[in-house]
Amino acid sequence: MLARLALGNVRKSLRDFGVYFLTVVLGVAVFYAFNSMTAQQGVLALSETQDRMFDLLGMVVGGVSVFIAFVLVFLVVYANRFLVRRRKKEFGLYLVLGMRTSDVVRIVAWESLVVGAASLAVGLVVGLGLSQLLLWVTSALFEADVAQAAGFAFVFSPGALGQTVAVFAAIFVLAAVVNARTVSRARLVDLLHAESRHEELRLRNLPLSFVLFLASLALIGTAYRLLLENGLLEPSPEFAAATALVCVGTVLFFYALSGFLLRLAQTVRPLYLRGLNMFTLRQLSARVNTTFASLSVVCLVLFLAITSVCGGIGIRNTLEGSLEKSTPYSASVTTNFGTYTSGSGYEPAALGPFGEYAQGVGFDMVEGMRHSVEAVGAGDFDAVVAGAAQVDLLVDPADGLVMDDVEQASGLSLADFAGASVNGGYGAYPVYVARLSQVNAARELAGLEPFVLGDDECVVMSDSDITSGFYREVVERGTVLAVGGTALRVAAFSGDCLWTTPFPLNTGTVVVPDAAVPQGAVILQSVLDVQCATDADEAAFGQMAEAVSDTDRADTWPVSLVMTRTDVADQSVGLSTVVAYLAIYLGFVLVIACAALLAIQQLSDASDNARRYGLVAKLGAPRPMIDGALFAQVLVYFLFPLLLAVAHACCALVVVTDVVAVFGHLDIGAMALACAGAFLAVYGAYFLVTFLAARRMIRE
Repeated sequence: MLARLALGNVRKSLRDFGVYFLTVVLGVAVFYAFNSMTAQQGVLALSETQDRMFDLLGMVVGGVSVFIAFVLVFLVVYANRFLVRRRKKEFGLYLVLGMRTSDVVRIVAWESLVVGAASLAVGLVVGLGLSQLLLWVTSALFEADVAQAAGFAFVFSPGALGQTVAVFAAIFVLAAVVNARTVSRARLVDLLHAESRHEELRLRNLPLSFVLFLASLALIGTAYRLLLENGLLEPSPEFAAATALVCVGTVLFFYALSGFLLRLAQTVRPLYLRGLNMFTLRQLSARVNTTFASLSVVCLVLFLAITSVCGGIGIRNTLEGSLEKSTPYSASVTTNFGTYTSGSGYEPAALGPFGEYAQGVGFDMVEGMRHSVEAVGAGDFDAVVAGAAQVDLLVDPADGLVMDDVEQASGLSLADFAGASVNGGYGAYPVYVARLSQVNAARELAGLEPFVLGDDECVVMSDSDITSGFYREVVERGTVLAVGGTALRVAAFSGDCLWTTPFPLNTGTVVVPDAAVPQGAVILQSVLDVQCATDADEAAFGQMAEAVSDTDRADTWPVSLVMTRTDVADQSVGLSTVVAYLAIYLGFVLVIACAALLAIQQLSDASDNARRYGLVAKLGAPRPMIDGALFAQVLVYFLFPLLLAVAHACCALVVVTDVVAVFGHLDIGAMALACAGAFLAVYGAYFLVTFLAARRMIRE
């Protein structure tokens, strides 16, 4: 009997459950779709590197899903509170008619479970469709073929299904318990008169509101300044202070906003007395002032969502955009002969007999690798290598060139160009020295024009966006650098890569004529660039180099790192896909949660104040005027958190752009517009649904 009554109540209240149902369906669908992504490995033809990146994607999504689950718990429980509050008078009538409190509690529990089961079922169906869409998106991103049967590939993950059902079943049970507890503890008089309760302004003093509002702007502005000046590259007291100040400033902003706007509008009497502005402002001010804490949380979460989506997609686009630039060779083999730090200077690497072998062959990587491949029986080096060139990065242990030297010679500061991309210790960054003959051989191997230098000239090469602008200005100023006691004018700058690498991280290499190389210079790092005629030869060379790297034979070349063009492409695509999916997953759920939270609060407000709107209608206000007042109230309530979140995100994205410059150039414009469109679509949908539902409530 009680179950039948609960089912009938759900059918009669479908419109009240609309926003809640939509939100849970979207939450279930996204949760299942992203957690089922590991099942895509069974139908995608992935390389070994892509498989590893896919495993990483699964671990990252699984970890983020724990956080998402807590967000959904809060959202579902909060939404259920609205539904119970909306129907408190109905529950009070049940008690007046003779029902026991335990019976009403069972009805509420049944309703919660019925709506939860229905939304879970629909959400899983939508999630299955979304997972198929993600399969083809992943296939396009990884450039991997889908193993299709009869032209169709279907992905289903029992593990993700079980995880989704378990998580949301627990959420719905918890929501039912909370609802039942709320009803059981409510007094009959509170249930019957719930609709007559309203919010009171907590902050009425105009001067105090004005001072607190200005204080909030000052705190937020100080946080922006600290963030822009100190960046995000490493934790610092300034970053912690900026985080604390922006949180406090946001809370204070919404706490003071309602009273400030109301009293400010009252000073403009024609505006305040026009139409229903007085009624609308008082309704809005009372609501904002009593929900300032939740609005602050919504604003900060929206800021996190906007920043994560824009930053994540921006990093992906940056990695993809720099891929062609960072892979000029079929493969590059790197050997580290030492390290260079500001504190201890040059320190040779402990290579043992491998280092002795390299010294024995005159540090000739071509000869060393050719003999090593033959020694380990890995194949024929000359059969797969169409061309090779070696580049040695040198440092002078006695008087090494560092960034401070370049700044003093040019009168420039790297921080003025790189901003938050560098920290305070960048002055000790080494500036490597390379021989002109080696660099020209590598450039010709990549199809580039060789450098032509005079005896008193040099070229600076840097493929990093952090330092490229700085070095261009160094060239414009005709800067003269002292390299090993020889004065060399910086004649040109080049942003080309000297080797194949996942990330262009060469922050500065001075190319000098061979005769100008310092007498005491030692090899810090040697790179062998290789061009192969075919993809098969490239793969074969990669296997040869890996075999040399893994061997214990003392008469072989010491290989520190092997990167082929295919490896770099797979890693870049895989990492960028992980970052993009993580950003979209996190950002989408957070935006949905925030929009749903605002919608539920406005529907609750419309339900509580329906009688007031009725009184306004009885006083003669036409329906279009009442609808306009409601529209303005809902619009402002949705708009304030979004606008402040966008302001926070704009500041953060400036710093994120500097950080992403480590990996390459980030064009934030087009990406920001695309993200703004997606956010506005979600926000607009929830705003429209909220306005229409609230209008129906006040008309009834």
